[in-house]
Amino acid sequence: MCVLCNAESLRLLVVPAASLAPLDLAESIRVAREAAVQYVLDTVDALRDEPRGELELAVDPEEYVRYVIARAEEDAVATPAEIRAWTTVHPVEYAADPRVQAFVSSSVEWIATYRARIDEQRSLLARFLEDRSNGVLFSGVGPSSELYFRFGEDTYVALTDADALQIAVDRVSWGLHREDPQVLLQYTTLPDGAVDILVDAQKRPEDEANQVLAGMVDVPALAEDTLRQHGHGWLVADPHEGGVVEQRFGDRVVIRFRETDEDVREDEF
Repeated sequence: MCVLCNAESLRLLVVPAASLAPLDLAESIRVAREAAVQYVLDTVDALRDEPRGELELAVDPEEYVRYVIARAEEDAVATPAEIRAWTTVHPVEYAADPRVQAFVSSSVEWIATYRARIDEQRSLLARFLEDRSNGVLFSGVGPSSELYFRFGEDTYVALTDADALQIAVDRVSWGLHREDPQVLLQYTTLPDGAVDILVDAQKRPEDEANQVLAGMVDVPALAEDTLRQHGHGWLVADPHEGGVVEQRFGDRVVIRFRETDEDVREDEF
């Protein structure tokens, strides 16, 4: 869920901390930590435009204003006076705000995690490709936090078995509303004649249908069987485009494909 897309959550991050009841303040700190995750994902994904760039481990309190308060102003969920209270003072005035501290500390932790993952996977792919020219370039983050890299004209993703299964669970969960109900029935405890229950669930709005079906379907089992049947390429590339190759390298599956103009990371999911 996009926490900054929710007006009530965004309000908790803008109003004066002193005006919040203790429970609301605790919730606002939790929301600030979630907002930090979105901030880091946007920061990391921006490296696709500067593939040789490095993630800075330091995050200043001003980033809270640039990212969170600017979003509140853009979405008109804060009054002009509330915006000025953040934008017309020195950062030292709000650096001690617990929401800002939660945002900054969480951002630093997540950036460090992504920096380590990017460095480790770039090094692994360089060994896989026997590249000594520093030619493996980071090219973005996928919807399940998988990392994409480019080498020449090809895109590469390196997944552990655990990574692959988690991504498969995500993809299957997002597509339950369009899956063959007869197939889904095999992964439920419903009687053989109860396929109409699944069909009726699929008629609901997409997100609601997926949520209802996930409560009836053994999603991990379906995801695991789908991996065994179709391999790993469909997790990160459009299988209809062809040219998807996967190969074992140590404890990873390395997937190579060539992206089209319609990026599967943005359009398919």
